[in-house]
Amino acid sequence: MEKIRLMLESYLKAPGIIKKLKLSWGYLIGGVVGIIILIFFYWLSDYIGDWIFNRINIIFDVKSYAGLFRWLIIFIIRTIMIAIEYFFFKTILLGILAPFFSYISEKIENYQEGTEYKFTLKENLNFILRGIKIASKSFVKEIIYTFIVILLGFIPVVNLIVPILIFLIQSYFISYNFVDYTLERRRFSPEESAKFMKENRIVFTLGGGIFTLIYFIPVIGIVIGPIISIVAFTMTTLKILKLQNVIKE
Repeated sequence: MEKIRLMLESYLKAPGIIKKLKLSWGYLIGGVVGIIILIFFYWLSDYIGDWIFNRINIIFDVKSYAGLFRWLIIFIIRTIMIAIEYFFFKTILLGILAPFFSYISEKIENYQEGTEYKFTLKENLNFILRGIKIASKSFVKEIIYTFIVILLGFIPVVNLIVPILIFLIQSYFISYNFVDYTLERRRFSPEESAKFMKENRIVFTLGGGIFTLIYFIPVIGIVIGPIISIVAFTMTTLKILKLQNVIKE
């Protein structure tokens, strides 16, 4: 319960700390990057959706059917495309924002702990590449586990909890993108980072869930979700390291 309280408090305090440390430019960068990716995915969905519809039309001559039926087919295709793109959108957005996340996370640690790090350009690049690598691995695992859960949807009764399980899986794996910036500065190996994540899976799943809920807010979620979450996760991770008396620098 203590860790859960820390996560909730960190999310509540995040906007104020962002303003205090003059990191509000993070909203702009996250928003611009997010909207550009969103526009690209909308165009891609439109293009692929039309291509699929045309293929279906060649086989079944859909255009000769009633307008409502044609609209229904297009709606189903677009819905499937959006669902598929949703998985990729988060990963691409957080991957592009990795350099900014690393900087913001470091600033939050300096504010909260007074710790200062002096990295070379090579080390910074290594940290960013590691962040992208871990994000990619967590994304692959998220896809695999989500697919398994979707298969469970064919089992009566069990299918009732499938949406909840998918939400929890996404929330847990998305949290990797926010936690590891703090751990890598503390010289945690990828294996040690994964172990720390598993030991605190409940609180980090909660944090990832909050991010996901914010992310679902049209447009606004893309703008505020990433920066608020990196601040909240950094604050919480530092406090958990203290609670567990983990000293690794």
